[in-house]
Amino acid sequence: MRSFEKDMEAAAAYHGHICSGIVLGVRMARLGSQLLGIEDPLNYRDLVVYIEVDRCATDAIYAVTGCTMGRRRLKWLNYGKLAATFVDLATDKAVRLAVIAEHFPPEDSDLMKFWETIPDEEMFKIQQIVKIVPPEDRPGKPLRRVTCQGCGEWVMDGRDVTVEGRTLCRACAGDAYAVR
Repeated sequence: MRSFEKDMEAAAAYHGHICSGIVLGVRMARLGSQLLGIEDPLNYRDLVVYIEVDRCATDAIYAVTGCTMGRRRLKWLNYGKLAATFVDLATDKAVRLAVIAEHFPPEDSDLMKFWETIPDEEMFKIQQIVKIVPPEDRPGKPLRRVTCQGCGEWVMDGRDVTVEGRTLCRACAGDAYAVR
């Protein structure tokens, strides 16, 4: 595993600056990998991460683990929590880490120095969990692809719904994120 400093450099370079989210995300990714016994997360293809927030920590987790949505190894759950579940597909072991620290750095403080003083057990809620990644969510080629009978677009890996006997994408079934 790279050093903490090298992981911080990579995360800051990708994200554009160092903030508390970057420091916490780097620590979270390193601890999650360590707890699963993964020595080199950047080159370990069986690591999948479920991230529960779309903030700075997500960029840090990517920089440390190499997990991306495009390779189906980073999954975003819109829970608004600074938490992530690290899953080893080879062993089906999983650990969820959530930031519980009630500490806040003073204005204009050295964030790396501030956060390094807090031990992992005070920083994170650590839960060994059972997280089975279903076949349709695993990395690799789509297992199934259908055409939406509403808009004609492809829907992959079981994300389609059946409404009144028609195979539809979620948007055509009424769960659109934007008005079309």
